[in-house]
Amino acid sequence: MLKVVLVGRPNVGKSTLFNRLVSSQKAIVNDQPGVTRDRKYGYGKLVDLNFILIDTAGIDKSLKGITELKIKEQSQLAINDANVIFFVIDGREGVLPVEKSFAKDLKKQNKPIVVLINKSEGSSGLIGLSEAALLGFDNVIPISAEHGEGLPDLYDFLKDIIDNKNVYMKQNESCLNSKNSSIRISIIGRPNTGKSTLVNNIIGENRLVTGPDAGITRDSIEIEWSHKNQSFLLIDTAGLRRKSKIIKILEKDMVNDTLKSIKFSDICVLLVDSSKKIDKQDLTIARMIIGEGRGVVIGANKWDKVTDQNIVKNEIINQLAISLSQIKNIPIAFLSGLHNKGIEKLFDKIIYLKEKLSLRITTGKLNRWLSTIIENNPPPLYKGKQNNIRYITQVNVKPPTFALFMSSPDDLPNSYKRFLLASIVKTFNLQGVPIRIMLRKGNNPYIKKSKI
Repeated sequence: MLKVVLVGRPNVGKSTLFNRLVSSQKAIVNDQPGVTRDRKYGYGKLVDLNFILIDTAGIDKSLKGITELKIKEQSQLAINDANVIFFVIDGREGVLPVEKSFAKDLKKQNKPIVVLINKSEGSSGLIGLSEAALLGFDNVIPISAEHGEGLPDLYDFLKDIIDNKNVYMKQNESCLNSKNSSIRISIIGRPNTGKSTLVNNIIGENRLVTGPDAGITRDSIEIEWSHKNQSFLLIDTAGLRRKSKIIKILEKDMVNDTLKSIKFSDICVLLVDSSKKIDKQDLTIARMIIGEGRGVVIGANKWDKVTDQNIVKNEIINQLAISLSQIKNIPIAFLSGLHNKGIEKLFDKIIYLKEKLSLRITTGKLNRWLSTIIENNPPPLYKGKQNNIRYITQVNVKPPTFALFMSSPDDLPNSYKRFLLASIVKTFNLQGVPIRIMLRKGNNPYIKKSKI
């Protein structure tokens, strides 16, 4: 599939255009320059044209730090990987010296390039339009990423490339089916727990910007990867700090992006710094994941830094058992993302958890279990009356969800509901999986009432 890369200075609207072309809010958009740092991939679409779109960090040749150089390296890798380049400039500011210099570098790529003069709604982009010739490219299109103006001209540009070079653009079914069958894994945790380093070592390349500073990752970055004939979609996310410490609007956007990743994941790997033990914030994040009904694997990272490993291991297991008692035996992988250790066991636990999350239990098995439970441990009386539990069925997976029909759902004590949950987990081997039971008023829906 054709790959198109968005390049340009910070804050010219690349991420806004990315979101419009992939028809989602996958990239964080903020007035602060330099929000995008890693390469972000998405499936772009213009009418009947399908392509892979890559968003990149803004070009800034004045930045010299180690992290900044890594960011520039990621942008260059995206340019090298792409077939077509969208060079985005701010039409209201015109062409700046850094863009003239960058244009010279782009010409060496010998690839189709179009200059997109963004923010050109109305007459706003006249300055950029008049100065665009200074960049030396034949194709110049005024657009407004925010309002969708200029996209028909952009369509003609891409269509012309396809027709002239006979590039097959239609998104093939195998690609789509592969993505749909992938296990979505979000790597979640506090800042600086090693999430990006872990993902880089899993896939075997420096795909994500890493460094000693906390908060380098801002967008959630999706990466397709295969392991043992199973497709995965790995999602690196921004670190989650305590609410009281989140003040800036950008960080709120980052947190919201991470929370959205949790919601649309199958399983979350909660990465904790095992050398510092489990923090209160780690437990808060775990409860958040469980509350969304997602599977959770605890990734005890930086295990190579732990000296008394047996003691720390028992402490982690005991702390999880006490603080997250709603799930028994949460899977834990002790690993070192930096040294590529424990990753095989991590994915064994992920695959195991995925199978349990997707498990369907037949109605017959459930009701045979229910009959035994009620006979041996009937629900307590309420105001001297019996609360008849009549029927149970599984209504959903991911997480396994059950509907329990009874005469008076509101009067069933929470303690008895917890007892039923624990029994289901033990009987059907659902340890480590979030389970839901919905209480419903009514009879067994499969028993027809006899007509008089």
